[in-house]
Amino acid sequence: MPTWKPYWQKTEGLGVDTDQVGDEISGRSYYQLDSNPFEWYLEIDGDGHPPLSDILSAVFNRVLFGELRLVNDIDAYRVYGVVLAASLVGLVYYWIAGVYGGLSGLVAALSLATYPLFWSESHFNTEKDVPETVYWTFMIYCVWRGVTQKNIRWTLLSGVFFGLALGTKFNVLFVGLVIVPWLTSYWLGKYWGRRKEFWKENRRILWVSLGAILLGGVIFVGSWPYLWFNFPEGVMRVFGFYRTIGMTTSIDPRFVGKWVINTYPIQWILYTTYIPVLVLAGLGVVRILREGLKEKTKLMVLMGLMLFVPVARVSVPGVTIYGGIRQIMEYVPALSIMAGLGAGFLTEKLKKRLSKPVVGLAMVIIFVPHVRHLVRIHPNENVYFNSLIGGLAGAKESDLPAWGNSFGAAYRQGVGYINENAEEGARVVYAFELIPNVPRIWYRQDLTIHNSRRSGYLRKGEYAITLTYQGTSNRSYYDMYLEGFLTPVYETSVDGVSILKVWRNDEAHLKRSVEEELVSMVQEKTDFGVRLELNEPRSLSRLELKYSEKNCNPVLGIYVQISLDGKSWARLPGSLPEDWLIPEIGEQPMGGGFIEPFVGQEVKYIDLVMSPVDACLSQVLSSKLYVFKESEK
Repeated sequence: MPTWKPYWQKTEGLGVDTDQVGDEISGRSYYQLDSNPFEWYLEIDGDGHPPLSDILSAVFNRVLFGELRLVNDIDAYRVYGVVLAASLVGLVYYWIAGVYGGLSGLVAALSLATYPLFWSESHFNTEKDVPETVYWTFMIYCVWRGVTQKNIRWTLLSGVFFGLALGTKFNVLFVGLVIVPWLTSYWLGKYWGRRKEFWKENRRILWVSLGAILLGGVIFVGSWPYLWFNFPEGVMRVFGFYRTIGMTTSIDPRFVGKWVINTYPIQWILYTTYIPVLVLAGLGVVRILREGLKEKTKLMVLMGLMLFVPVARVSVPGVTIYGGIRQIMEYVPALSIMAGLGAGFLTEKLKKRLSKPVVGLAMVIIFVPHVRHLVRIHPNENVYFNSLIGGLAGAKESDLPAWGNSFGAAYRQGVGYINENAEEGARVVYAFELIPNVPRIWYRQDLTIHNSRRSGYLRKGEYAITLTYQGTSNRSYYDMYLEGFLTPVYETSVDGVSILKVWRNDEAHLKRSVEEELVSMVQEKTDFGVRLELNEPRSLSRLELKYSEKNCNPVLGIYVQISLDGKSWARLPGSLPEDWLIPEIGEQPMGGGFIEPFVGQEVKYIDLVMSPVDACLSQVLSSKLYVFKESEK
C-alpha cells in the first residue's frame, strides 16, 4: 500500500478539495491502518456487527476515491448508502405501483424518500441501519415474487439478500416472523383442503428455499474472516454482543404501557413521521383490515407484518432500544407502503366526488410543505419532530429520550466553522466525545486536535465542539462549565434548539462574572471519606486540598457528592482518578494535592467518597474552598 500522508480535506463539497496538489494525495484511505492487518480481523474482529456492508462501502471508496478521485475519501464510503437508498425508493414504487396502481406507488415512494430519518441517515449511516433496511426489504420482495410465481431465480435471489442483510446486522433474523405468518395465510387461502396439490406445486420452491437460506449463510461466513476458523464460538460471541445491547431489565417508567409494553418506539414513530403520512398510513391499516385476507397473494398481510414485527420486537418486556429507533429502520419502507395503500384507499372513496387526477395532484402537493421544511433544516433531518409534540423544541421540553441526537451528522457544520475562523495553531477539543468521532483530515493541518487540551476554568483558549442533545449538558464537569460560563461562538439549531455548539474557552467569551473569594468550612472524617460543611450555602468554584502521603493507602476511587441540606444529595459526574476532569491540570488526586472544580452549584455540604476510606486523601493537611462572590450571582 502507498504511504498515507496527512492533508486537509475541505468539508464544503463532495469532491477531492484539499490543501495540497492532487497528485500528492495518496489513493490510500484515511481509515486503512497498518495496525489492523488481516491477521487482526481473523483473531479479534468479533465484538460488534458483521462487516459486510463496511467491506462493500470500502469498495466504493476504493473506486470513487482511490482510483477515479471523483469523490473525497470520507464521502466515497457514503455513496454506497446513497445508492442503496435510491434503489429502495425505486423498488417501493415498482412493487406498489405494479400491484395497486401508479398513485399508490408514487405516494409510497415519496413517503419513503422524504422520511426524515431515512433521508438523513442514508447520507452518512451507510454501513448498518440503511443497508440492513434495504436488504431486508429486497429479500421480502424476492420471497414474495418467488413464492407467488413459483420462480426459482427469485427465491435464490432472496437468499443473496438474506446473506447481505445477515452480513450487515442480525436484525434480519426476525424476518421469519414476517414471512412465516404471511406464507401460512397465503397457502391456507390457496390450498385449504388440497394438501397433495400444495406439495406437488410447491415442493421445488420449498427445497430451493432451503438452498437460499444456505446461500445466505455462505455469504455471511464468507464475508467475515473472523468466523473462518472460529465459527461456532465466533457466532455465539456475536449473539452475546446483540444480547448485551438489546436486552434490559428496566425501561423508562414514562413509557411503560399495559402488560409492561414499551411504548417508546411507537411514540417516536408518531412524533417523527410527517403527519399526512401518518394519516395515510392509518388509512392503509384500515384497508388491510378490510381487504387483506381477501387478496389472492395476501400482499397487504405481508405489508402489515413488515411494519408490525420490527416495532413489536423492541416493544416487548425485556428488550431495549436507545437513541431513537434508527436500529429498526426496517419499519420505514413498510410505513411508507402503508401510506401508499392509504392513498389508493382514499382515492377510491373520493372517486365519485373528485377525478382521479385531482386527487393524485393533491396527494403530491401535500408533500411540498414537508420537503420545504426538510430543505430548511438540511442536513439535520434526523432530528425532525412533527407538530404533535411541538417540533424539536417540544421534544426537548418533554425530555423525550434522545431528542436532538444527530448521531454525528452535525459535526461537519461545526468543523467548517472552526476551519474558517480559528487562528493558526489553535487548539481544538471535544467537550466529551472521542477524537475519532470526526476524521482528522476534515480539520486544517495546523490545528491541534486533542482532548488533553481541555482547560476548564483555567481558560487557555481552546475551541470546544460537541453535539448537544438530551443529557449532554450535565454529563461531565467540562460540559457543565461550557454551558454555564461561556457564550457559544457557533451553534447549529433546528426549531430553535441547538444540536451542536462550538465554544472558545477564553475570558472574552465569558457570560457571567467569575470573581472568587475564599470561605471557611468545617472538615470531618466520615465512614466513607471526608465531609466539608460551609457556614451557609454558597455558589462553588473549586476546592483545593493538601494531604499527607505517609502511612496510608493510595486512593483507588473517589467521587464527589453535594447537598444543600445534608439529606438530599447529588453526585457529580466523574470518577477519580480514572476521569481527568480538567486534563490541563492532570490526574487528581496526585502528589499530595487535590483539586475539584465546580460550576457554581449552591451547596452547603461536600462529601468526598473514597475507596479505601482511609486513603491518603483522607489525611487532609490544609484546604481552600473558592466560591463566586455573592454580589455577582
